[in-house]
Amino acid sequence: MAQTRGATGNSKPRVFATVSTEPTRKRKTPATSTTAGTKAKTTKSATGAGVTKKRAANTTHKRKPSVKDKVEGAVEKIEGTIEGKPAKKAAGTKKMRGTDGKNSRTAKVKTVEA
Repeated sequence: MAQTRGATGNSKPRVFATVSTEPTRKRKTPATSTTAGTKAKTTKSATGAGVTKKRAANTTHKRKPSVKDKVEGAVEKIEGTIEGKPAKKAAGTKKMRGTDGKNSRTAKVKTVEA
């Protein structure tokens, strides 16, 4: 049988921490500027002069997916969603986008016929 808090001897009032409902201020990010389609980050050194650095290029090798790859990827993604398998769903997405690694870095070897 369940007992009340008063019956157990622990009848002190519960104290809850108050939660602030006022809006929080977002911190501003450092100033960035775009130049000719590439993103550049501007930082200030100790002397106050602006230094512009180019960001590194995306290193993910992406191939162009064919229509067949897009259809297969979509089917695989739907299967993963239905079966509740996030890895299969992700593999379908990668196949659709061409980032699955298929035919990415294969060495092309010419055969010489004599």
